[in-house]
Amino acid sequence: MRSFFPLGGVSIQMVRDIPYAIFTLLSYEFIKENWVLKRTEEDPSKRWFFDMVAGATAGGIGSYLTNPMDVIKTRLQTTGGSSKYGGSIVKCAAVVLEEGGPTAFLRGSVPRLMHKIPANGCFFVFYEFFRRALHVE
Repeated sequence: MRSFFPLGGVSIQMVRDIPYAIFTLLSYEFIKENWVLKRTEEDPSKRWFFDMVAGATAGGIGSYLTNPMDVIKTRLQTTGGSSKYGGSIVKCAAVVLEEGGPTAFLRGSVPRLMHKIPANGCFFVFYEFFRRALHVE
C-alpha cells in the first residue's frame, strides 16, 4: 500500500492543494466583488475579460502563497523523501530552511506562476460563463 501512498506524498498534496484552493477562491471572489462587478455594470460585454484578469490574479496569489508547500511536496515526492526525510513534512521543511534559508521556499515559483496564472484566467472565464449559462447564483 505504501507504494501507492508513500509517507508524506498524499498528505503533503493536501497540505498544498487545500490552502491553494482557499486562497485562490477567496481572492477571486474578493476581486470579483470589488473590481469586476463594478467595472462591468455599464458594459457587461467586457465581463469575460475582467473575469480572466481576476482569475489570473487570484491564481497568482494562491500559487505564490502556497509555493512553500509546493517546494516541500516536490522534495518529498521526488528525492526519495521517504528515506531522506522519513516522510516527515516538518523534517523536510527544516532541511529546506537549513539548506537555503527562507528564500528556498520560493524556488520554482516563477515556472509555477507561469503555469497557474494563465490556467486560472481561462478556468474562471469558463467558470463564470457556465454559471451564467446555467443560471447559477
